[in-house]
Amino acid sequence: MFSSVQPDERILVTGGLTGIGAGIVDAFPGRCVVWSRRNGVDLTDEESVATAARGLLAAGSPPFAVVHCVGDFDEVPLLDADLPHYRHMLDSNLTSAFLVVRHVVPALVAAGRGRVILFSAAGASVADAKPRAPLYFAAKAGLSVLARTLALEVAASGVTVNVVAPGIIRHPHSHRVSQDRMAPRVPMGRAGEVRDLLGAIRLLLSEEGAYITGAELVVDGGIGLR
Repeated sequence: MFSSVQPDERILVTGGLTGIGAGIVDAFPGRCVVWSRRNGVDLTDEESVATAARGLLAAGSPPFAVVHCVGDFDEVPLLDADLPHYRHMLDSNLTSAFLVVRHVVPALVAAGRGRVILFSAAGASVADAKPRAPLYFAAKAGLSVLARTLALEVAASGVTVNVVAPGIIRHPHSHRVSQDRMAPRVPMGRAGEVRDLLGAIRLLLSEEGAYITGAELVVDGGIGLR
């Protein structure tokens, strides 16, 4: 068992009321601060994020970790997508991460410690065509570049930055039509569940994970091997 973040240290989980984020909150009971549109924080709006960050940081020392889980998925061919869909995919998956990084991570750097975990998608950083969901994967590829760059910028401060890239993960808000179509391709023979991601999260938040930064941990049951 990996030693984990200490019980008195807070974890900021964005998108923590549904899906993967909710599973992470359940795994660390009593430790998580949750930002979600459902509790008044619009992660795609800078003023909303800035206001939430001011409140968070005024309440005490900065959180030990930021786990950013926000990111909508949809399957729309590139030439069928319109500008509002394009903006929604980028805002939900990439702009939201940038705003959280911009308004919270400087406090971790000033404290000289902390962990940042961003969620991408299995295969997003592979340079091939993504006809199934091109705008979603384009945004997630951008997020991977953002994460690696941030990891380099803050490494000397003691803050680590890593990406978890899930494959097919079932939860009440997942895209079931896409998942049902793709699940038979998983070499391990099943779709993943949120609990399958928790080992990676615990590692990255643990003392044993303190020397891991700029990494992408793919949790996909082997579908990326196809």
